Amino acid sequence: MGSPVHHGIPTVAMEKATETAALTAQRSRTAAWRAYYELTKPGITLMVVLSTFAGYVLALPEGLAALQSWERLGHLLLTLLGTALVCGGSGALNHYVEREVDRRMSRTRGRPIASGQITPAAGLRYALGLTFAGLFVLLFINFLTLLLATLTVVGYITVYTPMKQRTPAALYMGAVPGAIPPAGGWIAAQGSPEWGTLLVFLVLYCWQIPHFLALAYLYSKDYAQAGFRVAELGQGRKGAYWHALLASVALLGSTLLLGWHSALGWAYTAGMLLLGLWLLVTALDFARRHSTAAARRMLVSAYGYLVGFVVLSVLR
Repeated sequence: MGSPVHHGIPTVAMEKATETAALTAQRSRTAAWRAYYELTKPGITLMVVLSTFAGYVLALPEGLAALQSWERLGHLLLTLLGTALVCGGSGALNHYVEREVDRRMSRTRGRPIASGQITPAAGLRYALGLTFAGLFVLLFINFLTLLLATLTVVGYITVYTPMKQRTPAALYMGAVPGAIPPAGGWIAAQGSPEWGTLLVFLVLYCWQIPHFLALAYLYSKDYAQAGFRVAELGQGRKGAYWHALLASVALLGSTLLLGWHSALGWAYTAGMLLLGLWLLVTALDFARRHSTAAARRMLVSAYGYLVGFVVLSVLR
């Protein structure tokens, strides 16, 4: 007589298989979310949002106090949302355009599209969706802010990205779209440009030079392997090491001029002087030694300068 069969009662093995399948599906969904998140280049997006926030608050005569108005606060949040979406979409577009190049560099071959986690078609749809959603949001801010955001995307994807493989001067062209967001924040708050708009643009433009030259030095082999001509800057050609020092001097000058123009007070001036001297010392050290350690110190001081600028200009 055979053993009885219990229909409908899951065995331990079946339960474990079900749990394993559910866990695998959950991990797959988590990995997919993480991959799409990485497509937006979250670090760059955060930096852009913070600089836009600083530009917006700098344009307000009352500073942060103006945000006590719900209408003004809502306007700011809408500006930052549109900016974040456009920036995230631009980052994803860059992943799509440079997917073949990314596979050549050890630093980037693990990126979502380059590694095959996301198909190019899906990545492109996601990138365009974010970009157009952000532009739609900025349509409710003002036309000039929308125009600047559009120029940022177009300049970043169609000018800077292909130029990196053609000329080292791509760095100085690429710094333009990188400096537009705080100017866009200023115009979003005021509705029209003024001298302060130009000054905050100059601050972010000059800041990018030592920041990128440090990265170009640290990753010069990767850049050269990918065919990026900007790798020549990391190798010190055309006096690039000294460009970091000159740009740092211009950065400090434009930062202090902005403080005078917007009457940001002694705390801003003193704080930015200290941060500026720190950056100048590390930039001079990099220009003289051009070593990995010097490049890293300059990179850290550049990040410290940007954070200090955002905090001090907003708190004034």
